[in-house]
Amino acid sequence: MKRLSVKLFIKVFVYLSAISIFPQENDSSIFMDFRNQKISDIIYSVADVCGQSVIIDETVTGNATFRFEDKDFDSALNRFAEHCHLYVEKNGSIYSVTRVKINTVSNGNLSLNTENVLLEPLLNLLSRYTNRSIIFDSLPNITVTIRTADASLEDILNLAIVKLPGFALERIADGFYITKSTGSINKRNMDIFTLSEAKGRFSCNIQKASFVNVAETLFRKGEREFSLLSKPNVTLESLIYTDKDFEELLSLILDQCNCDYSLNNNIYYIYEIQKKDVIKRHKETRIISLKNISMENLVPLLPAELNASPFLKTDKNSNSLILTGSPSEINPIEDFVKRIDTDAGERKFKTFYLSSIPAKELIPLIPKVLLLSDTIILPSGNGFVTQVTDETENKLEEFISVLDSKKESRSIKLKYIKSDELKKNLPPSVTEENIKETNEPTLIFFTGSRKQFEDFSRDLLDIDCPKQQIKYQLLVIQRQKTEGLNYSAGINMGNTKDDSGITWSSTASNIFGINFDIISEFGFQFAQSLSAELSEGKSRVLADTTLNGISGEALSFSNTNTYRYRDIIVDTNGDLYTSTTREIKSGLILSINGWVSGDEMITVKVDAQVSKQGSVDSSSASNTTAPPSTSEKKVSTNVRTKSGEPVVIGGLFQQEEDVSEKRTPLLGYIPLIGNLFKSTQISMVESEFIIYLVPFVEKSPELTPGEEENLNRLRQKYQEEGL
Repeated sequence: MKRLSVKLFIKVFVYLSAISIFPQENDSSIFMDFRNQKISDIIYSVADVCGQSVIIDETVTGNATFRFEDKDFDSALNRFAEHCHLYVEKNGSIYSVTRVKINTVSNGNLSLNTENVLLEPLLNLLSRYTNRSIIFDSLPNITVTIRTADASLEDILNLAIVKLPGFALERIADGFYITKSTGSINKRNMDIFTLSEAKGRFSCNIQKASFVNVAETLFRKGEREFSLLSKPNVTLESLIYTDKDFEELLSLILDQCNCDYSLNNNIYYIYEIQKKDVIKRHKETRIISLKNISMENLVPLLPAELNASPFLKTDKNSNSLILTGSPSEINPIEDFVKRIDTDAGERKFKTFYLSSIPAKELIPLIPKVLLLSDTIILPSGNGFVTQVTDETENKLEEFISVLDSKKESRSIKLKYIKSDELKKNLPPSVTEENIKETNEPTLIFFTGSRKQFEDFSRDLLDIDCPKQQIKYQLLVIQRQKTEGLNYSAGINMGNTKDDSGITWSSTASNIFGINFDIISEFGFQFAQSLSAELSEGKSRVLADTTLNGISGEALSFSNTNTYRYRDIIVDTNGDLYTSTTREIKSGLILSINGWVSGDEMITVKVDAQVSKQGSVDSSSASNTTAPPSTSEKKVSTNVRTKSGEPVVIGGLFQQEEDVSEKRTPLLGYIPLIGNLFKSTQISMVESEFIIYLVPFVEKSPELTPGEEENLNRLRQKYQEEGL
C-alpha cells in the first residue's frame, strides 16, 4: 500500500511540474516539456512514465529546460544527457547517470572528463573510485570543469583546487588532505610531485616538493631503510626522470641537494657534502698519448679557445696530454689532437700559389686546425709551403679559394643616371668598396670578382633606366563672382541640313585662342560658359601653358609683375641720406611635383600662390617711392589621378577695391576748384583663381621584337667586354 502511494505521488508531481504533456502520437511514445526543473527530477519523471530504473549519483545537480519527443527511453535519456553534459551507463536493466566520466589508463593514471560539477561530490567520487582517502576542510559551493586524458590523482586534485584561495594539498600516508590555511603559523607547504615504481624501475615528476618528502616516498616505494644524518632545507623543482634503478634515481636527487650516501648493513646513510664535490663526480680524466708529434710542437698549435689551462696538463716524460673536465669541455681538445697527431707517412709538402693576395696577409687568416706544421713563404711572396694530408689539403684549398678570389677592374658607362645617384641606391650585390667614381658623372669603375660583376650587371639593368616623363597642361583662370552669365557670345550647336551629324560654331574667338583643350576635357557646356565670361570681362586667363618634367622632380611656373621702389635711410642727425632699391613681386607663382606609380597613376603636389599689389601713394616725394601694400593667397594640396584626367584646384578667393573717378572736362582738372567737378566711386570686387591641371604620362615608343633582341645582344656583349 505504501509503495502504491509513493508511485501515485510521483505521477502527480510529473503532471504538475511539466508545463505541457501531450498525448502520445503515432510516431512518438514520449512527448513531454519541462521548464526550469531539477535535472534529477526530470530524469526520474521520464523513467517513471517509461517504467525504467535509474540511479543518479550526487554529482548530478542543477536545473534544466528540455522538450522530450522520442520513441523510446534510451534515445530520450541519451539526448537529454548530451544536452546537460551527463554520462549514462546501462548495467542490465538499470541506468546509472553521473556528471563525471572516469577511467584508468595503462600506466595507472586516470582519465577524467567532467563539466560544471560541484567540488565536494567530485572528491567523494574520486575517493571511492581510487580507494584512497581524500580529506578536506569546508569547501566553497563552486563548480569545476576538468578534462584530462592521463594524469595522477594528485595532479587532478591540484587542478580541482587551483582556483581556491588559501587552499593547499598535503600528502598524508597514502591519502591526501585539502586544507585551508588560517594564518602564517599554520600555513602548510604544498608538494606537487609524483613518484612511481614498476618492476624495480623508478620514475618521478617533481614540479615543486621538499627533499624530505620526496626521499621518504622513494624509500617507501623501494622498500629500503634510510637515515638522514642531516635534513637539508631544500625544495626540489622541475625534475623529470624516467626508468631509473633505485641507486641511480637516488643519486640524481641527492645531487640537487649537495648530498651523498653510504650503504652500511643495508641502510642508506644520507649526509651533506660541498657543491664542488658533487661537480667532481660529473668530470672525467682522459690521458692521450701522442704518437707522431712531440708535446713541444703540439702546444703552440692549440687554438686560443682550446688552450685552456684548467682542463689541460702536459706530461713531457711520457709525451702525453692529460684532460680533465666535462665531456663538453674536453671533447673539442681531444678531436683537435687526433687531427694533428697523424702518421708522418700520411703527410706531404704542398705548395699553394696565390693570385690576388700576398702570402704574408693570407697565412694569419688560416685556422690553426688546417696547418699541421709551420709555413714557408716563397721568395716571390705569392705562395707558401706547408705539410698537409689528403683531408687537410682539400679543406685548405677550399679556404684559400674563398680569400684569394681574383678581382678585376671594369669600366661601366651609365646611361640614364649619375654615379652619385647610383651610390645612394646600391643593389645588394655590391658595396661602396666595389664602386669607384670618376670626374665623369656617368662613368664608374667596378672592382670585384667575375661573379660579382655578373650579379651587379643584372641589377644595374633595373636601376639604370630612363625615368618616366610627365607632361602638364596648365590653365589658370581669374573669375569674378557674379549672379549670372550671359551666353550670347557662346557656342551654337545644331543638326546639319542633310542630318549627317552635329555641327557647332562660335562667335567667340576667346576659346580658340587658348591652347588648353577645354572642350575635350570639360565639355561644350563649360566651354560655352567660359567663353561668355571671357567676352564680358568677368574672367581672364592668367596662365595657359604646357610644362614637361621628369617623374619625381619639381617644376615651377610664375607670371608676376615686379615693382621696384627706393628705401631711403636718414642718419640720426638728419644730414646723411642713403637709399636701397627693393623689389616686390606680385602675380601667380606655381610649383608642381609629380611622380608616376607602378599602376600608371600620377600623384601631384601643387603649391600655388597668388599675390596682388596695392596702389602707390602719390603724395610721396618725387625721388622716393613708398612700398605699396600687397595681399597673398596660398594653397597647397596633393592629388592622385589617372593619366589624362583633369584636376581642378580652387579656393583662392581675393577681394579687391575698385576705385573709378569721373571728371568734367577742363573744369575737373583745375586745382582745388576741380574737386567740385569730379566724382569717385568705390566698389568691392571678389575674384576666385581656379587652376586646371591635366597630367599625362609620356611613354617611350615600344621596341619591335627584332629591336629588343638586338638591344639585349649588345648589352650582353658590352657587359662581357667590361665596357
